[in-house]
Amino acid sequence: MKKLKVTVDGKTYDVVVEGADEPVRQAPSAGPVLQQTSVAPPSSSAARPASSGPAAGAGSVASPLSGRIVSVDCSVGQKVVSGDKLVTVEAMKMHTFVAAASDGVVTAIAVQAGDVVEEGQVLVTIG
Repeated sequence: MKKLKVTVDGKTYDVVVEGADEPVRQAPSAGPVLQQTSVAPPSSSAARPASSGPAAGAGSVASPLSGRIVSVDCSVGQKVVSGDKLVTVEAMKMHTFVAAASDGVVTAIAVQAGDVVEEGQVLVTIG
């Protein structure tokens, strides 16, 4: 066994890791058991998914995952080139930057900061 210190979000934990050469043992049933839990966000009108709108077509930029829109980093009429950041989506406390796949002009933005989106939902249209 190996003792380690692990820091997560600024809080330090002492942990013991079993070596690969040792058999895995179950924790005694009388002791505390750590379990991973998830906390649901508070219910509000902002937590409802935005309308999924039309299916993604030519020039449509779809969300690669379900999550919440953190920021819209473009505006209608803006010229963009492939790779320009258009939208930031947050899922499981991780930010995913959604970029333009091609050059063009932003013709429509279907979401705003705070919207909840589903995977495949159209975020921006580039013409």
